Amino acid sequence: MDEEIYLEENTEQFNENKKLMSRSPRRIISFFTLLIICMILFIILQSNKFFIFNINRSFDNVPNPMIAQLFSYVFIVIIILGILSYIYLTISYIKRKKLNNDNQLETIDKYKKIYNISDIFSIVPIFLVFVLIVNGFFYSFAQVDGSSMQPTFCNNDAVIIRYSEDFEQNDIVIFELEETDGSLIYLIKRLKAGPGDKLVVDSTGVWVNNILVEDDVDSRTQQYHIESLPEGVFYVLGDNRSNSVDSRVNGLIAQEDMIGKVVVKLSNQTCPLN
Repeated sequence: MDEEIYLEENTEQFNENKKLMSRSPRRIISFFTLLIICMILFIILQSNKFFIFNINRSFDNVPNPMIAQLFSYVFIVIIILGILSYIYLTISYIKRKKLNNDNQLETIDKYKKIYNISDIFSIVPIFLVFVLIVNGFFYSFAQVDGSSMQPTFCNNDAVIIRYSEDFEQNDIVIFELEETDGSLIYLIKRLKAGPGDKLVVDSTGVWVNNILVEDDVDSRTQQYHIESLPEGVFYVLGDNRSNSVDSRVNGLIAQEDMIGKVVVKLSNQTCPLN
């Protein structure tokens, strides 16, 4: 009876070991293949300044909230742990291939632990591909810097933006602006006029489709009398009109300078107009 139990247990271990040794190379190849895909995406998306894994991204060139930085740091740590676990699995698998069946069975418990730990990290490259695609091509984090959008947005408010080329009146948009020294800054404003809209800006104020949207103008204000704005240009204003440098000073914003629109405000702070 004892011998039968031993043979049965030995057979179960043999079958389990066979499965582990069969699955291991597929698991290893799958992990590192996805990791290579992630690296390719990582390199390609470095051109996106709002990409949270952009190695050149800082608050100075793109205002980014702490949540984005924290997310990227945590994820990088998880990726490193996942890579280390699969390197260890690969080394262990290569060593076990050199052992005979009896020796493999003697160390099966240790190998199962190594395999199970790597199994925990098997979702990492899949999730990373998802994050890279979503963050690189669809959504990202940003942080409001300044008071030009009060009371809608306060200084340091965290937001989620959606990359877009389709904008409507009153959208909160993110765009880039080249300064006199050639550096780029990123601004958040409200879109007030777009292609097809009638825009009149003079000493009486800003008129969009014959409706007065702002009467706070000064000597810096660029004047327009356009019956129909052409494709590819937009007129934007800050909600805090008395403390906003916007299209009244900077002029029309070109389509190619538009990054996207704000879709979610992550902060819940309130702020009075300055």
